[in-house]
Amino acid sequence: MHFLFKRCFIGMICPFFIAVMVMQTNGQILSVPAVGFDEAITPGANDSLSDDRTNVHSEDEIQNRIQRRLTVSPYGNGAIRVHVEQGETTLSGYVEDRDVIVEIIKIAYDSGATNVNNQLRLSDPTDHPWRTMTDQELKEAVEDELYWSPFVNTVPIRVETQNGSVTLSGRVENRGEIADAVENAYEAGAKQVRIHLWIDPTLD
Repeated sequence: MHFLFKRCFIGMICPFFIAVMVMQTNGQILSVPAVGFDEAITPGANDSLSDDRTNVHSEDEIQNRIQRRLTVSPYGNGAIRVHVEQGETTLSGYVEDRDVIVEIIKIAYDSGATNVNNQLRLSDPTDHPWRTMTDQELKEAVEDELYWSPFVNTVPIRVETQNGSVTLSGRVENRGEIADAVENAYEAGAKQVRIHLWIDPTLD
C-alpha cells in the first residue's frame, strides 16, 4: 500500500516540476552532464600539449615553446635554429638523418606552429639517394609513398621536384598529416622537403 501511494505521489509531482522547469528556462529543457564529463573534455593540467594548443598568442611564445621542447628532446644539440616571424616558423641547421628532420618538424607543429619553413640539412655528405634519381623518378617515388600511406589524403597534395628538393603543396586535414607527408617524401629519397601545405578542417 505504501509503495502504491509513493508511485502515485511521484506520478503527480513530476509533471508539475517539469512544467515549472520549462517555464523557467523559456521552453528549453536543460540537461546535467554526467559526473566526470568536464574532466573528459577539458585538457588536464598534466597534458603537455593542452597549453600549446589553446593558449598560444604570440610568435615569441611559439618560438620559446619549440626551443624548450628541442632542449629536452634527443635532438637538442644546439645546432638547430628556430625563428618565428610573420606567422612562419623557420627551422635551420644540420641533423644526422631524415628521421630527425621529421621529428623536429613534428615538434614545431605540436608546439603551435602553423606554417613551417624547413631549411634543415643532413650532416652526412654520403647520404644522397636523390643523386641516383632524376627529378621525375623522385616525383613518382614521393607520389607512390603518399598514395600508399594510410595517414595522408593524397588527392589535394601536389608534388614538385627540382634538383632533389621536393615541394609539397595543397590541403591537409591536420598538423599530423603534414608531418606524415614530409616523412613520406624523405622516405622516397628527397634531399629537402619544402612545405606549402595548409590545414583545411572541412577536408574529408
